[in-house]
Amino acid sequence: MSRKLGGRGLKSVENEFKNTKIRAAVKLYCNADPTMAAVRAFEELAVQNGHHSIIKDGKKYAEELDLQLKLNFPNPVAVADGKEVKAKKVKQAIYKARQQEIQSTNAPTHTIAGVQELYQQLLPTKVYYNRKTKSQVTDEKCRLCGDSLENVQHILSGCSAVAQTKYLQRHNNAFKVLFFEVLRSLDLITKVEPWFSQVTPKPLYENEHATAFCDVPLFADTTQVKANRIDAKVIDKTSKQVKVIEMSCPWLENRESEDSEKTTKYSQLRLELTNRYPEVQGQSV
Repeated sequence: MSRKLGGRGLKSVENEFKNTKIRAAVKLYCNADPTMAAVRAFEELAVQNGHHSIIKDGKKYAEELDLQLKLNFPNPVAVADGKEVKAKKVKQAIYKARQQEIQSTNAPTHTIAGVQELYQQLLPTKVYYNRKTKSQVTDEKCRLCGDSLENVQHILSGCSAVAQTKYLQRHNNAFKVLFFEVLRSLDLITKVEPWFSQVTPKPLYENEHATAFCDVPLFADTTQVKANRIDAKVIDKTSKQVKVIEMSCPWLENRESEDSEKTTKYSQLRLELTNRYPEVQGQSV
């Protein structure tokens, strides 16, 4: 299901598929139905012959969550942190393991809570209150800008009231992760700070092989450039490349239009760079 219709993205689909495989393998070994005995025998034979099997998939996906399945009829268990988890509580063990995946990123507690609200479609917007909880909200317009429906899509990418504050902060925090990795690849820095670090990029980084500018306006020599402030410009002297990096955080359905808009907006700037560095190859990222 697409995000537009309420879906949660391909990563969610993948995780749910793996969770279902794990639970199906456990269910197969705790079901006393005589018919399931034939299914177990078939799946075990498939494993022996090296074929695709629910048993094999369940164990593999469980190992990704640091769970070990012991599939013995009629009491299968999962081992988590050295403790056995009975079949009835495997679902909770999977959920706990998924939570630990998020928490292992060293994210603040409020960030984890926010991600879970988004993932479970529980963000308390007016549209949520009116259509999910049936709270009879008469006005679904955004409380911040008052222009559009207050839903997840609008709050995350379409509210003009936070465009120059929260959206700009999100952009800068996301961009610096990418920019620091680019700098390290060119040996302009030796250490990449964690994503939650308060360290911000400097305007200029330089060594004998490369030069990188961050949020520095480009003043044209040969063309008229109106949009001259890009997120970053990287000059790789070794590969003879000039890379223009511009980042945005659009909603999923708006990625193509945003890409087209950025390409058009900075076309004159790319022309200026081509004229300024005729011996190198230009690239927009």
